[in-house]
Amino acid sequence: MSLRKAVSVTLLAASLTTLSAACGRQQSATGAPPSDSTGGGPASSGIVSPTSDPKPPASPSVTVSPSTPRQGGIASRRVYFSSAVRAPALHTVLNDERDLSRFPGWFASSDPAVGAEIAKRAAATDFSRNVLVAWNRTTGCSAAKDALLFRGGDRLVLGIDQPPPPGECFAAHQVVTVFEVPRDRMPAHPRFAQEQDPQPDPAGPGRTVAFGRLDGGEPARGARNAEVTSGRQLDAFLATLSPKDAKTVRKQLAARPSRPGERRFAFLLTGCRPTDAWLMISRQGVSAATTGDETIRCIQAQHWTAVLAVASSLVPERARLID
Repeated sequence: MSLRKAVSVTLLAASLTTLSAACGRQQSATGAPPSDSTGGGPASSGIVSPTSDPKPPASPSVTVSPSTPRQGGIASRRVYFSSAVRAPALHTVLNDERDLSRFPGWFASSDPAVGAEIAKRAAATDFSRNVLVAWNRTTGCSAAKDALLFRGGDRLVLGIDQPPPPGECFAAHQVVTVFEVPRDRMPAHPRFAQEQDPQPDPAGPGRTVAFGRLDGGEPARGARNAEVTSGRQLDAFLATLSPKDAKTVRKQLAARPSRPGERRFAFLLTGCRPTDAWLMISRQGVSAATTGDETIRCIQAQHWTAVLAVASSLVPERARLID
């Protein structure tokens, strides 16, 4: 069956046809790396632990024949491809430079060189005309040799060229891909067809669990960013805020209970009417910044506090908090 026919059937059918046997336990997280005939990065052998945010096992990718020309997909360029490294599952769309700056955080704990390589190759992307689609997933008992990205309505479909699987295997293979796609070829609200949760993942790791403007105006002298995973750590940080601000943060955190295997970090930030905060993770450390106020004319910055949560497995072992 040709690539075009295989994907056409997939897009028109109510369910995806699986032509390869999946094996091994599928992982839930993000990651990884290296070489291909179109300029992939050097091979890497790091293994990423699953995130603390487990996802149900995803259905196998559509296996396709390599006989159809590459122009059958919607991507204008394949930024990155690897089937050599185990990594957490990930499917996301990077819409701008800020999204791209957050994306390497998924690799900071497992193989920071991979995140750096992807960022380097994606630096040429003109986000006024294009977006990046990143998709890491399990491919079953045989390693992917090529991949194409297709669209059917709002659905994105990953077509994979892989040899027939062997009789048995002890661990499933994975594929890591990043595609550059013209904005006029992307659906307004993309859905990743082969995933249990078709909604795009965040551009970078971490979720906001508390965020607000400081009622007291400024934090107390000596107050600084801190890890607040334990109750004692949280109490120490809140002691540097006004009683009203501390009460607000506790109320927000109570509405978002901590998940297993999760770490939490509190930050004191400045911004002009921001709407949220995002996390930046690198081998050197963990930091945060406000977002949502990029187009607002800032005359006098305000003080804000944010608590962000992230899977412990995604934080480098010796990473420090950056003020």
